[in-house]
Amino acid sequence: MARRDRIVIMTKKVSRLVEQFVPDNYQLSLQPDINTMRFSGQVVITGQKVGRPSQRLTFHQNGLRITGATVVRTHKGKTEEVPIDRINCHNKLFELRLHSPDMLYPGHYSITLDFDGHITRDMNGLYPCFFKHGGKQHTLLMTQFESHYARDMFPCIDEPAAKATFDLSISAPKDLTVLSNTPEKSCSDHQDLTTHVFETTPRMSTYLLALIIGEVHGVETTTESGVHVGAWGTIAQPKEALNFGLDVAKRSIEFFENYFDTPYPLSKVDHVAVPDFSSGAMENWGLITYREVAFLVYPEHESQSVKENVASVIGHETSHQWFGNLVTMAWWDDLWLNESFANMMEYRVVDALFPEWNIWDAAYTLEGLAALRRDALPKVQAIKTDVNHPDEINTLFDPSIVYAKGGRLLHMLMHYIGEDAFRQGLKAYFKKHAYRNTTGADLWEALSQASGRDIAAFMNPWLERSGYPVLHVNQQGTSIEIRQQHFQDAPVQPDDNLLWPVPLFASTALPVDTLTTSAVQMTAPDESYVLLGNQGAGHYIVHYENPDHRAAIIQRVRNAELSTVDRLALLNTSAMLAKGAISNFGDTLRLLTAYDQESNDAVWDIMAVIVADARRFTEWDEHVDSQLKALCAQLIGPQLQRLGWKEKPSDSSDEKKLRATVIALGAYAEVPAVIDEGLRQFAAYRDTNAKLVTELRALIFGIAVRHGDSGDVDFLLKQHDDTQDSELRGDIAAALTSTKAPDTAKRLLDRLQNNDIIKPQDADRWLFSMLRNHHIRTEAWDWMEQNWDWILRIYGRDKSLDYFPRIAAMTCNTPQWQTRYDNFFGAKLDNPLIKRNILIGQAEISARVAWLERDLPEVRAFLDGNSPKTA
Repeated sequence: MARRDRIVIMTKKVSRLVEQFVPDNYQLSLQPDINTMRFSGQVVITGQKVGRPSQRLTFHQNGLRITGATVVRTHKGKTEEVPIDRINCHNKLFELRLHSPDMLYPGHYSITLDFDGHITRDMNGLYPCFFKHGGKQHTLLMTQFESHYARDMFPCIDEPAAKATFDLSISAPKDLTVLSNTPEKSCSDHQDLTTHVFETTPRMSTYLLALIIGEVHGVETTTESGVHVGAWGTIAQPKEALNFGLDVAKRSIEFFENYFDTPYPLSKVDHVAVPDFSSGAMENWGLITYREVAFLVYPEHESQSVKENVASVIGHETSHQWFGNLVTMAWWDDLWLNESFANMMEYRVVDALFPEWNIWDAAYTLEGLAALRRDALPKVQAIKTDVNHPDEINTLFDPSIVYAKGGRLLHMLMHYIGEDAFRQGLKAYFKKHAYRNTTGADLWEALSQASGRDIAAFMNPWLERSGYPVLHVNQQGTSIEIRQQHFQDAPVQPDDNLLWPVPLFASTALPVDTLTTSAVQMTAPDESYVLLGNQGAGHYIVHYENPDHRAAIIQRVRNAELSTVDRLALLNTSAMLAKGAISNFGDTLRLLTAYDQESNDAVWDIMAVIVADARRFTEWDEHVDSQLKALCAQLIGPQLQRLGWKEKPSDSSDEKKLRATVIALGAYAEVPAVIDEGLRQFAAYRDTNAKLVTELRALIFGIAVRHGDSGDVDFLLKQHDDTQDSELRGDIAAALTSTKAPDTAKRLLDRLQNNDIIKPQDADRWLFSMLRNHHIRTEAWDWMEQNWDWILRIYGRDKSLDYFPRIAAMTCNTPQWQTRYDNFFGAKLDNPLIKRNILIGQAEISARVAWLERDLPEVRAFLDGNSPKTA
């Protein structure tokens, strides 16, 4: 029986059970018991045995006890029962094998299985969520089946290609609400239980089946096409917190029906915010589930950042109802068909619903930066990666690659062929493959027909290998030479034999629009300096070799003549070139000073990233810290004076976020006026419950933690433990983990294993924040090493496990920390669930240490010459 305390070390390729049996329908009845944490059920699986004759039928299961099995074969209109003489649960392969003394020939079979099992505690399969209401603890049951956890609840063919319909009935206590993928068809009472029968689902993969059982309440509406939309939360949450999400959910369905020119195929979709959830959200067809923080917006203290995040997550999951649900990848090596598209489309729908948010600017800071920085590391996976065993699937969900890079490449493709052709191709794709499974080749075929271009030849080099090119541009007058070279963080040597088909997206029309060779020489129409990768549309970076070319671009930054995305991309590219040893980070800081009049939050987000990059040098030289703080204080001055601390009715959505960004930098720089005002506002909040600007709340709490007294920490800890407000808990966690005090850090670490005050879904994030905080990193790292067995028990079957070596690597900046990382994680390379991220982490740290040592003298020299003496 696989639980959190068991890590399956298995990479041997397993057979696909759908190649032996193709299910048509599951009639599934289930009766969970919250009191005993067990369930019992029966499933009738009808389908076709395919392949060679054999003496067994094989299905997936994990930890189930089979109490009865009947097999009936239908042949030429006649039915006959097939004898079963042995039932074998092969737990290493998660299989149920039904053995017969007779030969079983291909044909139609009906298999009835009685079973029971444990309700899990690892946020996969059927598991409990806990919340407090009215002074009591309440329990809600829910499912999470992606990627291969349907087998935890019932025997099935648990593979994405094994699409079937589902007829589900659930028996639960009368006072509980039960939700599933489709509307309820009927219900009947039996003593203290109500049996809920749901309408037949469309053909879909097992990982999309879902149910919710518990005390929830909701709000509802209907789309223009008649789709019923519901938004649900536990009774501990106010219904008002569901309204924003409901509105976005409704309008997202309407947008995608129009954009894809393909109707939403179900009659309803419910969105449910749950208190315990390993993932951020899950696209179950017709029953989408979310962490509370990813769906709830409390109207009494809403913030722009929260609204943008909630809208993006809803847009992402709603797009999956087409990409992933209606049309599904045949196997997990094409996971990008689900996630890359959803990543791209979340920005497309949010931009349509809220154009005033300028969400495409944020897309670069959230996705483009992550993709470019991660993809520059050695050993990073390609978007399309072979998967031999389901236990390897969780290692694929790299948010910077499958999500961010994949979405970025699809955005590049849309610009390459034009949005009209892109949409026409998608419409044809959905029409041809609805309710079926596909590979990337099927999508390329549809887009090729719509665009008249060979899309496979263009896209496969980007998808099937990691990395990207740097374009070296040498422009002298009208003469332009462009060379492409594989880019990687130094000191790793790039592979000079790698070539990509690179769309240039030039600011001026050039004779060549796509670079397919290592270099090209051309003549521009005039001598104006060209910009490539216009609007950040290409997945590459550009190095302008001519100093006059670079100077002209910087002057355009000062004159505010470049677009927002071009301004922020230029700054990030400068940092990337320094890490690749093509330039020096002192040049990046010099460029940063050209942004002293910048007023866009997306650009300031990149500026804050550059400051964070520079802070790594402070672990090599403490003098850099004071000089960097002085420079930072100087940069934020104009915007801090313009925006102040109070939100104004005239504030744009961008200004609301920018205020928080500059105050956060002021708090880092320990600007006296910022610290004093933060402490004043916290005291008013603590003593009189004065209302804080929600966008600034975590920052104000953090100032109190770092600059107040121990009583402020006690106050925040009590607030955290008493509230059911997920946003407030998150703000308090962010503040507390920013402490500089080792004793406070130890108090926080001692709480991580107490599920009554910190949920397992949140405990890893508390630890990661403390690892990132160099003041308390030693305490956090000690705790991680000492409690690794607990980490394996809690996250061993979870997508979060491989974040531990990944986040740990992001925090290591010196040879001493490099050694500590190698000693601890190097001993864990035999675990395939984290091996890839350990290897990437080792290469990442090696590159970073080399970069910091290489660039420190010029960084030190620049700061000495350009920073004011005091903050």
